[in-house]
Amino acid sequence: MILNEMMAGNALISIEEAVVVASAFHVGDRRVHAPDADDLTILIDALEAWRHHGHEGPVEVDLHESERSLFAASLPWLTVKEGADHVAHRFQCGAAVTARESGLDVDAVSVPSDLRISVDADAHAAINTAWSTEMGTANVSQGAYVSGQVHDLGLKARLGMLAQAGPIWPPRGSMADGGEPQHGACLSMAARVVSWTRLIAAGCPSEFAIRAPILGGLTSMILSFEEGPSGVFLYADGHPNDVNIDDEVLLIVRRVYAQDGVLRYGRKAIRL
Repeated sequence: MILNEMMAGNALISIEEAVVVASAFHVGDRRVHAPDADDLTILIDALEAWRHHGHEGPVEVDLHESERSLFAASLPWLTVKEGADHVAHRFQCGAAVTARESGLDVDAVSVPSDLRISVDADAHAAINTAWSTEMGTANVSQGAYVSGQVHDLGLKARLGMLAQAGPIWPPRGSMADGGEPQHGACLSMAARVVSWTRLIAAGCPSEFAIRAPILGGLTSMILSFEEGPSGVFLYADGHPNDVNIDDEVLLIVRRVYAQDGVLRYGRKAIRL
């Protein structure tokens, strides 16, 4: 099965009721994850692609306990149901959503050479080592500290793109009087680039200091949404990021950084 198009930085094919996605990143002929992706993010990519191609309904998904809150926050529209007519599958650096009775030969999934993003083996190993270092309990970020409790409270807003009434994004944790803010619009996953800044490795916030030299810096953007608000987002790691003002981008779930030994996920931008 040769994947024949690109979406959200992945190679993809849509066949009848099925959508199959796989990472475009390759070390030689070996498929690997993008620098900020993993098994969970590509599973979310597959389900978002399935919906984008006009499919809907409950899906059976096998999740680890640690993934459930992140998964639910990222896909608030999805009903997960055991025994559903559609099933989500994971395979090596890829995922698929198929009808239950359909077979999937994961060994036959292939990304053609013209869709591949070649990665140097040493650079790929270095980024994996950097994530392991960042995840270590001995690693203390010198950047703005966000407690695990505050991080978890904001999951639905950050991953589900829920704005505050006004509208404001990201929502504030509480109002001046201590009360909870009123919910506003659920933002679309597409946005327009208002401005952008290329951050060299030495100029990146310290929570990215371990990985930034390997990535050659980061690109930060202010994006505006059709629903009204604007927000600051990073460009997805490892992808060509020569963005311009007024470019249309898509928001995808990716790793952002690690703190207290826990991966922090968020939405990053990638060109449509």
